[in-house]
Amino acid sequence: MSDESTTKNIEVEIEIDATPEAAWRAISQGEEVARWFPLNAEIEPGEGGKYYIDWGPGVAGQGTITVWEEGRRLTYKEEYPGTEVEIPVLVEWTVEVREGRTVVRMVNSGFSADDDWADYVDTLDSGWRYFMWNLKVYLERHDGTPRRMIWDRRKIAVPKAEAWTRLFGPGGLVASESGPGEGVAVNLWSGDAAETTILSEPIHVAARVPDLNDAVLFIELEPGGDEYSMGVWLSLYGVDAERGDAIGAQLGETLDALFGEVVA
Repeated sequence: MSDESTTKNIEVEIEIDATPEAAWRAISQGEEVARWFPLNAEIEPGEGGKYYIDWGPGVAGQGTITVWEEGRRLTYKEEYPGTEVEIPVLVEWTVEVREGRTVVRMVNSGFSADDDWADYVDTLDSGWRYFMWNLKVYLERHDGTPRRMIWDRRKIAVPKAEAWTRLFGPGGLVASESGPGEGVAVNLWSGDAAETTILSEPIHVAARVPDLNDAVLFIELEPGGDEYSMGVWLSLYGVDAERGDAIGAQLGETLDALFGEVVA
């Protein structure tokens, strides 16, 4: 057992207006996981099976399932090929019903409490809050609907405070007359109206987009120094393919205008 004084855990719990069976499918079946979490996912069910998630070129992860209680609990141990990780990093999912409501809980445990990890863990903590909210939106509004992800991930060399300002400024990805904030009206680069729901300055911003059939937007400024990666992820459900193509093209053009050429 790891020493709690040397580790830090991330815990997020959310109520979802869906059946526990639907919630279990959403965390235990690869096709379902890929409708609210990564770009692609493959899950081999059962203890000893693999849990694989893919975020695009060079960004993928996998783990071995250590606990599989059908319909209720799933835990996997993250694996880092080619490295030696002294403390096991685990992701545990539980699904239960409380007073007639389905509750999903996620615990990501085993991170070093060392200050060197602080930036990474803070970013991950904020990210999990977003993804649990995305899971809720998916199950309550789009259950069973395939997702199309419009995305762009690139390395930039703009100080994070300045990058954050540009995102919300005129011509930004989430332009707002009132500036950055949670629960504020914004206009996307596509011209669609949205409202921010999660804000962790200057790390993450998430928004719900009623104009695009309740699409979900997530923008992330990843850990890093003078150069770091920015990811923009727009989850579309039931939106016309041609419209999606146009939004994707506009996204690339807007990022080019905001941050210049991609850093090699």
